[in-house]
Amino acid sequence: MIRWIVEWTMKFRLFVVALAVVLMVVGITQLRSTPVDALPEFAPPYVEVQTEALGLSAPEVEELVTLNLEELLNGTPWLQTIRSTSVPGLSSIVLFFKPGTDIIRARQLVSERL
Repeated sequence: MIRWIVEWTMKFRLFVVALAVVLMVVGITQLRSTPVDALPEFAPPYVEVQTEALGLSAPEVEELVTLNLEELLNGTPWLQTIRSTSVPGLSSIVLFFKPGTDIIRARQLVSERL
C-alpha cells in the first residue's frame, strides 16, 4: 500500500505539488478569517441569584426561598445544572448553562423568570 502511494506520488509529482499549494492557500485564507480569542473561556456560562432573607434560619431559607426559586427557574432554556446553598439569612442559586450560551441572553432569561 505504501509502495503504491510512493510510486503514484513520484509519477504525478506536479499534481501533488499543485495540491499542496492549493491546500496552503486555502489554509492561509481560512487562518485570516478565524476568530482569535486572547483569553478563551473555559468555564461554562453561569448566572448566580442571591436572595437575602434576614432573620430566617438555614432550613427556613431553604424551605421558603430556595426551593421555590429552584422550581421557578428549572424550566429556563439551555439550563444544564442548578446548584443551591442556603445559609442563615441568605439563599444562593447558581444556574449553569450549556457551553456556547450567550451570557447576556441567559441573564435575561433568568431575570424574566424571576
